[in-house]
Amino acid sequence: MEILKYALQFEADGEKFYKVSAEKTKDENLSKIFLLLAKEEQKHYRMIKSLRDNLDERPASMFLSDISNIFTEMKAKNINFAEETTTITGIFEKALDIEQESITYYEKKAGEIDNPKAKEVLLILKKQEQAHYSLISSLIEYYDRPQHWLENAEFTHLDDY
Repeated sequence: MEILKYALQFEADGEKFYKVSAEKTKDENLSKIFLLLAKEEQKHYRMIKSLRDNLDERPASMFLSDISNIFTEMKAKNINFAEETTTITGIFEKALDIEQESITYYEKKAGEIDNPKAKEVLLILKKQEQAHYSLISSLIEYYDRPQHWLENAEFTHLDDY
C-alpha cells in the first residue's frame, strides 16, 4: 500500500468519524466542533490527493505491506465508529486515538521518504493533527473541569497551526 493512499484513507475515515460524532452528540456546540474537524480532515484529503496527483516520482519506500489501517481493523472486528460510543468521553477517546495514530504515521513516513515535496506535506499534516489532538485534549479538560477551562478562555492553552 502506498504512503499517500494510506494517508488518504486515514483522512477519509477521520472525516467520517467526526461527521458521525457530530450527528450523535446532543450538544450543538460540540457538534459544530466535530463538523469543523471533519472539514479539516477533508482539506487534508484534498492536499494529499493533490500531492499524489502531482508527484513525478514514486520512491521505493512508498509501499507499506507491514502496516494495516486502524480503521480497517475496526471494520474487520465489526466495530463501528461513533455509533457504539454513547458518551462524549468515549467519542473524545476515539478521536484522540485517531489523531495520535495520524501523528505517528505522518512523522514516521516523513522520515522514510526521499521526496522533499511529499516529506513537507506529511510534516504539515503531522503538525495539523497535533493541533487537532491539542483541541480534543482541551475539550476533554473542558468537560472534566468546565469552570477552570472557562477561566482560561483566551485559549492560550491551544496551539496555533
